[in-house]
Amino acid sequence: MTTPRARLDAMIADLERNPRVQLVEADVAPPTPSSDIDLALRLAGGRLPDGVEDFYREVGAVRLTWRHTVPELRHGDLSDQGLVNVLPLREVFGDWQGVTWHSAEDREYRDVKPFDMFVPEACAAFVPPRGSVHYHYFGEELYDTGYGFGAYLERLLASRGFWYWPQTLCRELQDSAEVAAFRRAMPVIFPDHDDTLFRPAGG
Repeated sequence: MTTPRARLDAMIADLERNPRVQLVEADVAPPTPSSDIDLALRLAGGRLPDGVEDFYREVGAVRLTWRHTVPELRHGDLSDQGLVNVLPLREVFGDWQGVTWHSAEDREYRDVKPFDMFVPEACAAFVPPRGSVHYHYFGEELYDTGYGFGAYLERLLASRGFWYWPQTLCRELQDSAEVAAFRRAMPVIFPDHDDTLFRPAGG
């Protein structure tokens, strides 16, 4: 079975070989120290979502940025990019006051724990005690993808982090401009693209 680190390295190598892509940044941090995993376990109430500990025992964090170079698809803005920002585990289960929530009365997003902060205004997050990954637009939207961390990671690798790709997993966002752009651009940039992966869970 291929490890998460090996799969990330293979994805980056694939981006480097792709003539339709300019790789800007690719950094996979060394494995997470056991002390940080123990801290995250305590902060998470003794249990991490399935697959999270195994991932972080191999990977400390991930930062990836690329731009596609297909003229007929280019908008000349951030939407031409792929972005991944998997945070260090000690940050994920830390205190997000001032980011996801701001006051004692602000209960709606208090349990949101971002882990892939691919842009400053949106992320993929855990919402304990639920085990599935959520898409969160800070202060405005929170949608359950229905996928666990392992399934999210599989789709992250396949998407290469294309602009706002987690929206493709949200039933409520199937008609968004970002989802339409993803479905239009990905098969051109990546001829091996499998769009069946990028559907809401269960349908």
